[in-house]
Amino acid sequence: MQCNDLRNEYDVVIVGGGMVGATLACALANKPATAELSVLIVDTQAMPAAGVVSNHMSFDSRSTALSAVSREILERVGLWEQVEDSACPIQKIHVSDQGRFGNTKIDHEDFSVPALGYVLENAAFGSALATKLRELPRCDFFAPARVVDATPIEEGMRIEIEQRAADSSGDVSATPQSVSLTTSLLVVAEGGRSPLCDQLGIARSKEDYGQHALIANVALSQPHEGIAYERFTSTGPLALLPLFPVDGEQRASLVWTLDANEVESYTNLDEGSLLERLQAQFGWRLGRLKRIGARAVYPLSLRVAQEQIRPNLLLLGNVAHTIHPVAGQGLNLSLRDIEALVDTLCDAMTNAGEGKNKVIGSMQTLSRYLQVREDDQSLTIGATDALTKLFSSNAQAKVWLRKAGLLSIDLIPALKRNFAARAMGFD
Repeated sequence: MQCNDLRNEYDVVIVGGGMVGATLACALANKPATAELSVLIVDTQAMPAAGVVSNHMSFDSRSTALSAVSREILERVGLWEQVEDSACPIQKIHVSDQGRFGNTKIDHEDFSVPALGYVLENAAFGSALATKLRELPRCDFFAPARVVDATPIEEGMRIEIEQRAADSSGDVSATPQSVSLTTSLLVVAEGGRSPLCDQLGIARSKEDYGQHALIANVALSQPHEGIAYERFTSTGPLALLPLFPVDGEQRASLVWTLDANEVESYTNLDEGSLLERLQAQFGWRLGRLKRIGARAVYPLSLRVAQEQIRPNLLLLGNVAHTIHPVAGQGLNLSLRDIEALVDTLCDAMTNAGEGKNKVIGSMQTLSRYLQVREDDQSLTIGATDALTKLFSSNAQAKVWLRKAGLLSIDLIPALKRNFAARAMGFD
């Protein structure tokens, strides 16, 4: 719940109340051992007032791809029931390489799952998270505010929070107020560009892909039938993901990778010209692409924190690993991190006896979490990076390699099962 009267000490402080930070708070509250922990979320954006949050979808609603495993995680956290009606099932995945023979198709029926994944409206996810957070008795939400300093102390971290209070009209004051408190575990989940990480001196490697992602929703002339399309074009990967119709209009979510040298020319095109280029790149599998909605563009890079843990400190989400959207694995990887973290904290508290709330930030506990997650993180980051480089190059050797790869996946059952398992988030 929104709180202005903070405690002097919290067991867990989460910096960032977005999808990752809020889901962590819900996951902690959903396990008996960790439900007793006092949790504070600090965010730069105030939580919407009760009753204001809406699940209403518009044509331009933004969305996120979730794997089948992520659905299971949200079910265990108690969130899936609230978002299910807004999550469009992915029944099939179709992967192809523009202008070249060879593709692969995956059908959920071949793997006895209700769906290979889902495309979830962000507004619905945010609404469910806000509703759930208000119900948590030991979770405070402090905003608009930011953590400006974190200092190790003997039994945790001392943090300084800068708050800019809002008046009754919602205007935020220019004069900040400072609050100081301590915590046993500080979780930084404030996104890829974290000022707090900079203050802590945590280095993050960065590899610029020389690409930008153009994000928008596209109106279709024929139903998508639950098929997610991943097409590798001369400019890079292009994905069209199924969405529920709005006002009877068929929609798909577009993630279009563009070369950094060309992105400005694409984004400045009028709607008709941009649709013409998109149609030429994607083809006619969904009929005529009728219109394109509001566009957003952001640069693509691989960022990995050199330290995910320190005593009483943990990085989670994009601040720990920001990856290319080519396989839609960013949030899914973070959800798997969250579940493993909560399980690790539960085990540590169950075995600790006296002072069990203090063990949650120990290096022994956090190292155990990182050991559990190391293989999945490395594999997902490495595979996404390799796919990006393989399918963003027109070098002849790579063209033949991906052509052979797509044919092999489609023709060899074992490879196809493994490819599908990774897409669904299974080990």
